[in-house]
Amino acid sequence: MQKSREYYKALVKADRDYKSLTKSFLQAFFFGGLVCLVGQILLTIYENYFDNTTSALLLSMTMITLAALLTAIGIYDEMGQIAKCGLAIPITGFSNACISAAMEYHKEGVVTGVATNALKLAGSVIVLGTAAAIIVATLRYFFGVVL
Repeated sequence: MQKSREYYKALVKADRDYKSLTKSFLQAFFFGGLVCLVGQILLTIYENYFDNTTSALLLSMTMITLAALLTAIGIYDEMGQIAKCGLAIPITGFSNACISAAMEYHKEGVVTGVATNALKLAGSVIVLGTAAAIIVATLRYFFGVVL
């Protein structure tokens, strides 16, 4: 079915509610900052007891585990409706994507359900992130050697 120009103009016009866009932007900014604040507080606490590398590792593990637990008990998705992409962008969103996919297929069993589908949504993020890291590292090495 061929869509008319009027149909597409109506779709675009419906998305131009600038008051709700501004509200969503401010919610995402606030809650994303709140996640960062919690992370900074945890990092400061960890740095009192461990070195910098171990503190950063513990912070990542804590945030991933916290998001996974909140996803498993059903709170993370409700928080995401309020926080918009403020919770989806940080590492907590990656954890949520992995756990959500695993939970969706848990009835199929551990191996064929959870293990094969845990990274279904996040797999492309891992692949593209790794590819981007390789490209950036290669460019950095090349410009470091040449220049």
